[in-house]
Amino acid sequence: MADLLVGRLPRWSLSFRFAAASALVLLVGASVLGTWITRQIEESVLHRAATSSAMFVEALVSGSVQEGNVTGRWDDVKLRLDRAFGKLTSTHHVVAIKVWGLDGTILYSTDPSLIGRVFASDGLRRALEGEVVSKRSRLDADENASERASATELIETYIPIRDQPSGEVIAVSEFYQPTELLDADLLQARLSTWILIAVATVAMYVLLFSIVRSGSDTIERQRRQLAEAVDQLSVAMRRLREVSAARAETDEAVLRRIARDLHDGLAQDLAAALVTMNGDGPGQMTKAAIDSALREVRALARGLAAPDLAPLGLGDVIDQACDEHERKTGQVAYRDVSDLPTSAPEQVKIAVYRVLQEALSNAFRHAGAGVVRVRAAVRDGGIEIECLDDGPGIRPDSCQGLGLRSMRERVELLDGSFSVQPRPGGGTTLRAHIPLVASGVGMP
Repeated sequence: MADLLVGRLPRWSLSFRFAAASALVLLVGASVLGTWITRQIEESVLHRAATSSAMFVEALVSGSVQEGNVTGRWDDVKLRLDRAFGKLTSTHHVVAIKVWGLDGTILYSTDPSLIGRVFASDGLRRALEGEVVSKRSRLDADENASERASATELIETYIPIRDQPSGEVIAVSEFYQPTELLDADLLQARLSTWILIAVATVAMYVLLFSIVRSGSDTIERQRRQLAEAVDQLSVAMRRLREVSAARAETDEAVLRRIARDLHDGLAQDLAAALVTMNGDGPGQMTKAAIDSALREVRALARGLAAPDLAPLGLGDVIDQACDEHERKTGQVAYRDVSDLPTSAPEQVKIAVYRVLQEALSNAFRHAGAGVVRVRAAVRDGGIEIECLDDGPGIRPDSCQGLGLRSMRERVELLDGSFSVQPRPGGGTTLRAHIPLVASGVGMP
């Protein structure tokens, strides 16, 4: 029950959840303990009072019963027992008395109609075995008809009467007393018991709560400190991503400037030198070298500067990279592209373009692949691109190359993942996953 209560209070602090659960447990425990102790005290008080009265009753009744048991003249014994009953009534508030024989026959009773009748009861059986028995009786037995006329409940006590020489039980004396005699003592005992249990329960509750409250405050303080540290780390990571994205954009701007300078400066100078060198002869070799250098410079300029990707969707960016590869190398890049977002941040487009550009170039130049395939799809809140080739497979010492490091860094700067693995049966699979949800990209 305590666990159920705690489970229903998920928003409370640890100390308050413990307070609720422990209060319930302590209350239930105190109730059970108090009820048990009260019952034990009641039985003890009842037994003590009954024992005190039983000694007096036995002293008055025992001699007469032994005489009747020996002589068999019960008429004289009954007169003496009537006088003894009068004393018991005045001194110990005895309201009725009976004397039982060993066979359950009533030998004497303040209700003469019961004399000679036979009854059986648990109290009588135990008294015949030598035990003093005292209990509250609701007077519902057949033998209690006369007692029911004057009370609804009495204290019923059975006393074994023993033969003086042998000590054997020869009869049983039973007497009844009003319950009011013990009610005041029992009330005081109950009150004292419950007060003591209440004080002990409250003391335990306060002690346990103070210990748990101290621990809860420590945990809460550490939780706040941890939350602050996480917030600071999140801010630092966000700033790092912003700085990384800005650096990537700056790098692209620098590459475009270098490409423009190469195209507008060195390329134009080489072109002008070619125009001035006409005819055959020794200058023809120089002209050929300059022509080759010019083509390299123009290719380098085109490779350094990424095309304008702003108006393109991610699918168009992938087509742009594949088309450029096919135009340069003549190798067909087979494509398997699912529906992709029509818009994306500039840094995501640049990362997709550059990763594919480098992956296709590696497949053609280093792997010697005959077939290269590009796959792209949206998975787990990001775009996942794969480049597969049928080359001999990547070597372990090739995983640290400049191109692969550049691709990995570019992807991880956008909080993505990057891997290169050999394919079963030959070939290489390059896989990059770049988050889109974190970048605020809307899905188509």
